[in-house]
Amino acid sequence: MTLAGFLLISGCAAPASPQGGRELGTVEEDPFRSARTDTFVSSSDVLTTVKSAPTRLVVEALGIDMPVEPHGLLEGEIMSLPESPFTAGWYEFGAAPNSPSGATVLAAHVDSPGFGTGPLAALRTAQPGTQISLTDAEGVAHVYNIGSVEKITKSVVPWGQYFSMVGDRRLVLITCGGEFIEETRSYTDNYIVTAEKVS
Repeated sequence: MTLAGFLLISGCAAPASPQGGRELGTVEEDPFRSARTDTFVSSSDVLTTVKSAPTRLVVEALGIDMPVEPHGLLEGEIMSLPESPFTAGWYEFGAAPNSPSGATVLAAHVDSPGFGTGPLAALRTAQPGTQISLTDAEGVAHVYNIGSVEKITKSVVPWGQYFSMVGDRRLVLITCGGEFIEETRSYTDNYIVTAEKVS
């Protein structure tokens, strides 16, 4: 598994199957390019920590309460996602909630045929300071406060910034938004929420 080849993580542009969602597209970007320019953190903690996968995401103020399941890469180095927009995917090759550093990344479809609009559609109304709870497989609830809410055109998203495995512990939530282009079955933008870990 090479991180450098990872092309896409947009929560709505990477369906779990060829029929797994409205939003289909690619971002020809290496999300780890800028991550590799970050200050390298040498720590035995990073190497010895056994990741505890996130299992439940709750943002009470936004009415978000959804299960989380681990996801990796599909053939072609595109992140797989749950078919249902009511389940979030955790990028299991990145940081976990109990990791000593880096970004824990969750993504989900904003909507999908047969399912309707999912909970992460509410991210467009998120406000800084809003609390997020992410429970892991050990039953530990990790708490985060939203620091930023961004709407970014897909083609210019600085993926390395969001997928960095170094730096402060944080949570990144990603889904789609903006205009839906019927021809490409894709939304024009990503909504990206970054939250700082507080406990």
